[in-house]
Amino acid sequence: MMLRLGSALLLSSVATFPAPAAAQGRTTYCCTDDGGKQTCSDVLPKQCYGRAYREINAQGVTTRRIDAPLTAEQRAQKEADAKKAKEEEARRLEQDRRNRALLATYATEQDIDYVRDRTVADIEKAIDGLRVKQDELAKRKQQLDTEAEFYKKKPMPPQLQSQMRDNEIEMKAQQAAIDGRQKEIGAVRARYEEEKTRYRELTKKKAAGGTGATAQGPAGADSRPR
Repeated sequence: MMLRLGSALLLSSVATFPAPAAAQGRTTYCCTDDGGKQTCSDVLPKQCYGRAYREINAQGVTTRRIDAPLTAEQRAQKEADAKKAKEEEARRLEQDRRNRALLATYATEQDIDYVRDRTVADIEKAIDGLRVKQDELAKRKQQLDTEAEFYKKKPMPPQLQSQMRDNEIEMKAQQAAIDGRQKEIGAVRARYEEEKTRYRELTKKKAAGGTGATAQGPAGADSRPR
């Protein structure tokens, strides 16, 4: 009799264990509807479809938050923001690369002036060559104009007309090339001035940071950038 009673109590106690164990693994889903009312269930309620909702464990603790699906406009904005951030990061990396290259190229601000002046001198040399050609074309124009004097009262030969036309086209091209080179000199001076300003700022920042990257003394001819 006692054995049967003990077995019955054991079976009864075992039967009561699964409920609390199941409760411990239960997840409740909750969201707020349009009216501000909170809706919860052990399965995701239909009212929560397309909305942000929370997952809550049996102890009442929120274990996870799920955002509402993005609208088409929100997705487009998110993609635009991501693209902008990527472009800004690319610009930052490119600027960092340029800054490192600038510091690696020049030892002093005087080195920048040296390279600038050498670059300008090369352009001015090219302009001198263009002007020599321009002078040759001007002399040729005088010859052609003199020859054309003989045809004031009679038709000018097609060959002479063609030579005069070609000469005029070449003279305009030479002048355009000279004007372009002169503008290039202005652009070169502006670029190197910007580099010198940036170099000065970078060296000051490094000096303030204690990196020992302060500007060195005047560099000798052999240490100048080639």
